[in-house]
Amino acid sequence: MRKHFSSCGEIIEVDISKSSAELAIDGEDAQGKVMELDGSDMGGANYLLSNVGRIIVKGYDAKLPHDDVESALRKVFSSCGEINDIFICETEYRLYSDAIIYFIGEGAAEKALQLSGSDVGGWKPIVTPYPFPETAGRSLIVCVTGYDNSLSKIKIERALRQHFSSCGRLRDFDISKKFASAEFGIVGEDAQDKVMELDGSDMGGREIHVKVTSGAVTAVHTRRYRSIPNRRACKVQRC
Repeated sequence: MRKHFSSCGEIIEVDISKSSAELAIDGEDAQGKVMELDGSDMGGANYLLSNVGRIIVKGYDAKLPHDDVESALRKVFSSCGEINDIFICETEYRLYSDAIIYFIGEGAAEKALQLSGSDVGGWKPIVTPYPFPETAGRSLIVCVTGYDNSLSKIKIERALRQHFSSCGRLRDFDISKKFASAEFGIVGEDAQDKVMELDGSDMGGREIHVKVTSGAVTAVHTRRYRSIPNRRACKVQRC
């Protein structure tokens, strides 16, 4: 998706569920460029969360422009697997000395670690592991919408418990009639993968929408979900 929309501007936010994806794109005439891709063929891409990995890289020249450093990092680590995101903090004057790279692909992060200390054309990357917390993807808080809100809270909870029973142990239901949404916790092996398989599924004749609000394994840095920086940003939703 990043590759498909890269010509439209800087992609600064990606939020993906099973049936839809939202992108925030910052660039000149971003909206017009995005609409030119309406109906275009992007192909499909499915991955397991167990194949998402990340590393921390040091050793680059932090005085260089952001785009130059990112380009150099992509060149060095692209052979390890699909690079889904590179996040480099920066101040008004310079970049931070460490970058976080998110990979999609079995063993990609492990391959990247093997490049630590190697000469890659004038500099030597220092690569360290940056694993996700042990509970990430296994202990979640999810929000569900789209169900029949006319039912009582007891019936809604009962239906949700039955529908999500295969995902793990369910707990702490908070059902809002005002906002027609339900939030609850799920603990279980591969819970995030299993939960997202139910996004867009039928529950009692209604198509439900599922979003993990806490505890997720993400293939982009969490700061990508923060505010869009300026008025040129164009937000795109694919449903």
